[in-house]
Amino acid sequence: MPNKDFLLIYHLLPEKTSQQCFSEASTRRPADLLSSFTTIKTVMRGLYKDLGDVLLALLKNTDTRENVLEYLAEVINRNSSRAHIQVEPLSCASSGMFVNLSAVMLRLCDPFLDANLTKRDKIDPKYVFYSSRLDLRSLTALHASSEEVSEWINKGNPAKADGSKHFSDGENQLLQSQEATSSSGGASEPSLPAGRPASIGGGKSKYPFICECFFMTARVLNLGLLKAFSDFKHLVQDISRAEDTLATLKATQGQTPSSQLNLEITRIEKEIELSSQEKLCYEAQILRDGDLIQHALSFYRLMIVWLVDLVGGFKMPLPDTCPMEFACMPEHFVEDAMELLIFASRIPKALDGVLLDDFMNFIIMFMASPKYIRNPYLRSKMVEVLNCWMPRRSGSSSATATLFEGHQMSLEYLVRNLLKLYVDIEFTGSHTQFYDKFNIRHNIAELLEYLWQVPSHRNAWRQIAKEEEKGVYLNFLNFLINDSIYLLDESLNKILELKVIEAEMSNTAEWERRPAQERQERTRLFHSQENIIRIDMKLANEDVSMLAFTSEQIVAPFLLPEMIERVASMLNYFLLQLVGPQRKSLTLKDPEKYEFRPKQLLKQIVCIYVHLARGDTQNLFPAAISSDGRSYNEQLFSAAADVLWKIGEDGRIIQEFIELGAKAKAAASEAMDAEAALGDIPDEFLDPIQYTLMKDPVILPSSRITVDRPVIQRHLLSDATDPFNRSHLTADMLIPNTELKAKIEEFIKSQGLKRHGEGLNIQSIKDTIQTTNGDMLID
Repeated sequence: MPNKDFLLIYHLLPEKTSQQCFSEASTRRPADLLSSFTTIKTVMRGLYKDLGDVLLALLKNTDTRENVLEYLAEVINRNSSRAHIQVEPLSCASSGMFVNLSAVMLRLCDPFLDANLTKRDKIDPKYVFYSSRLDLRSLTALHASSEEVSEWINKGNPAKADGSKHFSDGENQLLQSQEATSSSGGASEPSLPAGRPASIGGGKSKYPFICECFFMTARVLNLGLLKAFSDFKHLVQDISRAEDTLATLKATQGQTPSSQLNLEITRIEKEIELSSQEKLCYEAQILRDGDLIQHALSFYRLMIVWLVDLVGGFKMPLPDTCPMEFACMPEHFVEDAMELLIFASRIPKALDGVLLDDFMNFIIMFMASPKYIRNPYLRSKMVEVLNCWMPRRSGSSSATATLFEGHQMSLEYLVRNLLKLYVDIEFTGSHTQFYDKFNIRHNIAELLEYLWQVPSHRNAWRQIAKEEEKGVYLNFLNFLINDSIYLLDESLNKILELKVIEAEMSNTAEWERRPAQERQERTRLFHSQENIIRIDMKLANEDVSMLAFTSEQIVAPFLLPEMIERVASMLNYFLLQLVGPQRKSLTLKDPEKYEFRPKQLLKQIVCIYVHLARGDTQNLFPAAISSDGRSYNEQLFSAAADVLWKIGEDGRIIQEFIELGAKAKAAASEAMDAEAALGDIPDEFLDPIQYTLMKDPVILPSSRITVDRPVIQRHLLSDATDPFNRSHLTADMLIPNTELKAKIEEFIKSQGLKRHGEGLNIQSIKDTIQTTNGDMLID
């Protein structure tokens, strides 16, 4: 039996231990805290061993084995609400109890967590559908809906498990090894008399113990250890928010003292102290127990290898149809594995000795596979794992670098699948999808920037852009441009708002005359705007940086008909903001504080201009630049060049940029001559969206409206619908309007001959004619 003192100490851990070991933690010496951590860790290890011994003794006894399994299942089923964000403490077991149970169940799993995972064939996926112990069918599945799961099960596919299934000889030998390993502090399965064919519970169970133990452990970890990780993360976030609030209140108190503020500051300080004590208790029990985390990592390695077996093993590409056995597996099986990897990656040395290759393969296979894992947030969590493993971030580059730089599946599929996920994440189905996508793409962008520095991945990237110029790569480029424009525009607007509040606060006399509540609200708004600017500016810098370094070697997609004007308008807009008339209004006292680096941003924008000009063999880019009626101004090029000379940019870059400006100016003049030559253009020749002369008219199959192909293709990059009736539409569904195209060409030819005689360059007119009548309505 376990030592009663251990049980008593653990029972008191949340209340008494937090106060005894971690009171006034902010002023305690590190050695004192370390001593407390060591004491708690020793106590908990003893507790885990004693509890494990009790459970093991009961499982080894044939008279109690079935009752123990029923008890464990009942505990799990009755505490299923522990998976919720908010847990009602009066209706659920404590976190401490479930962390204890997590540690004990992992010990029972030890015998089948060998390096080669040789016993995984004993884990029957039918358990999820037909087990009478655990309620697994009601859990959210990886891909199948609850209706699809029920329909598939009702069809009798697969057939129900045989209730008379017994252990094999090999399993009996495994069970018989329990007593020997248990004496050394390890754990293995309960032994049965040699030669006796038995199923758990004397034939009552349909499944062998390995199978029962596997699924029970998965549920216990979800409700116990992984829930504790989640609670810890939220606790840290709460403390951080409280500290931010405290800093804001103290700043406000310094400007407008009040007794009410003093009380609020005192309350928050006490709240932070208690939360910090609780945080240290979490650290003592789970963060500093390397054995517990290593055991859990071994279990989830078995989990992901077993799941991959359901789809045919570690090989790409995946089958076109997702097997229902995989589609119906509980989503938390994968989510818990990813959460554990993220958590462990942030603990020094927690991944030492862990075999990560299987995890890496799994992530690469499924992060861009919505047909297999429906939840986009779960797939984005896989990117978060990779983000934690980046060599320059992990601190142990040798341990993780090979996963990116010497891993076959990584070299072949990683960049491709990251680009796919970047596109897919535009629509998550959540009401917060607009904001969520920026955080997810931030992680993807950091990974892509790192991979660009690896020659093999950069070569793969270039090949993907070449192969999928009209496919996923163009969608990726479109969303990258959209995000860049939005983020920079938001940041610059917020800077202007911030400066207004800053000016109000600097006028001390006027500021003091305002009501205290108004000053507090304006102060809070000021700090809120600061945070928004910092985040948006950081993301904008990443996006512009990616456009800069990729455009140096991958130019063709930028210059496609559906992209070239969009790219030119973006660059012109950025140039206008950075060197235009209003640039002085964006001056900040401490721009670095807000990640605002206008000089660096200008350099990158100019480099993109130059990179595209170098690859523009057909001389289309200058006309696209000058056709932008919103932001283009020929004087911006000379103004930008002056700034670049002052900040020491490469003279060759500056000269090429000046030459591009001259070409754009000439193209603008030529376009005006061509527009004058055409005179009044019949309405039927004008695109109904942009109101420009169509070059390649196509008919939309559903609405039957004719539009210009580049215009509708640009729209389809962001939205696969007919803009006139919202019906589904893809580029391959467009119908060429050859009759109208012939009329347009004849019109251009006749107008050209009439106005300028035979010397008129008709092709030049066709290529450069643009209108500035109104802005583009869709992107």
